[in-house]
Amino acid sequence: MLCIIGAIVLASKLAFLGWGIGSARLDFTGVSGHAAMSAAIWPVLLAVCLPRRGACWASAGGLLLAAAIAYSRLPLNAHSWSEVTSGWLLGSLAAAWTLRRLDPTALASPGWLAAALFAGAFMPAVFPQATTHEAVVRLATALSGAKKAYARSALHEKSVTLQRKMLTP
Repeated sequence: MLCIIGAIVLASKLAFLGWGIGSARLDFTGVSGHAAMSAAIWPVLLAVCLPRRGACWASAGGLLLAAAIAYSRLPLNAHSWSEVTSGWLLGSLAAAWTLRRLDPTALASPGWLAAALFAGAFMPAVFPQATTHEAVVRLATALSGAKKAYARSALHEKSVTLQRKMLTP
């Protein structure tokens, strides 16, 4: 499911950055990867790491944590409401699909939680400065042949220009 989510997020970003495909009305330039991945991972991780009887509450807590992560993208002006909402919904669907297929014997292992926390603590050292956005921009311009990537402002300018053309007799 994580590969499918990653592919959808990447496709939406390539479509906008390379070809300007988005929605000015929805202020949509691509699905938020932070929102999608956090909604896909946190509910499953917490459900697996906590006792079985608390797995449902743990996964609900994971969805709330993912919603907070998605929301955090808004004040940073990294995404719009439509982008974080679509990402959160996409990730939530993936988490629900995964949770329905989990082996009940895989639950309630405190070792999973300890391993996840240990691995997470070292992520900043292993990946100190992720440059995924720049890589996606380079890929989008290479695939589309555009001289530079589209920006959110261009999406809105294109929409205003189109509206003016439609209103002009």
